[in-house]
This record gives sequence, structure tokens and C-alpha cells, in this order.
Amino acid sequence: MKKIVHITLLLFIACEIPTESYENPLDVEAASDNGIETPALVFFPDEITISSGATFTVFVYGLMFENLAGSSIWIEFDKNRIQVSSVIQGDIFVDSQNEPIFFTEENNDDGWINITTSFLGSDSIAVDETGSLAQIEFTSIASGASTLTFGSQCEMVNPDDEALEIKGFGEVSITTN
Repeated sequence: MKKIVHITLLLFIACEIPTESYENPLDVEAASDNGIETPALVFFPDEITISSGATFTVFVYGLMFENLAGSSIWIEFDKNRIQVSSVIQGDIFVDSQNEPIFFTEENNDDGWINITTSFLGSDSIAVDETGSLAQIEFTSIASGASTLTFGSQCEMVNPDDEALEIKGFGEVSITTN
């Protein structure tokens, strides 16, 4: 009997009760609750806490765009707090036969990134989905709070190079200890 009590007590002490977060910036309902209308550009995750000198990754998503063929994404950041380490293409425009056009320009001195990408599909000319446009790795260089935001220069286009309306923009709150 004593053994059963010890084992039961050990299980309760050793097991951690998980806490779940239901704040997903890719969830249309959650985005709407946060004041972000779709179609939108959002980041994931939208809150980051790190140590100074650490690296972290942020994904850039196009949320609920229809007839999307290309994008020019302008991202602004606090050059005194974080620096861009790398930018990798996302998967929204990946096709089984053709690689998308993808190029970037990063400016750590002024605190901005410009990402240009477009779809070269083998069986269609555009996508109608939510997907990752890019993956960005940053390095924190100083303690404090900062924000990663989309610039007003952002543009999403259809196959005829006509601008698609972007109704909402997410942001990332970054806290560096």
C-alpha cells in the first residue's frame, strides 16, 4: 500500500500539467479578434521573449489571399535592438516543377527588409491559400522592447500585376532581456 501511495505521489509531482495557448495569428477568427481583417500579412509568432545575443525565427504569412501571384513585402525593425541574420523563401509559391522567384534586400543599418517573390506554377498562375512567404532569422543585439512591422510599401498582386487589397497587418512584439 505504501508503494502505491509513493508511486502515485511521484507521478503527480513529476508530471507537469500543460498549458495551452489559443492565440494563433494564422487563425482567421483570432486575427479578427485582434483587429486584423483579411486578407492580411501576419507574422508567426507574434510575441517573442529572448536573451540579448540570441537568435530567433519569424515566419511571414499571407493570410486568406485569393488569386495571389506575387508579393513585395517591406518589413521594418529596430536596428538598435535586432539585426537580420538570414531570409529563406516560404512555401506558399512552391510548385512541384518550378521554383518561385525569390530575392531579398536587407539593410541592418537602416532597419528594413524587402522580400520579393512570385509564383511560377506549372498548372496554374496563382494561389488561393494561406501560406508562408518567408522565414527570417534575427539576432538580438541589445536589451529592451521592440516591434517588427510591415511597411506601407507592401504589395500583393494577381497574375495581371494588379494590386490586391491588404486589409490587415500583424506585428511582432519582441522583448530582449
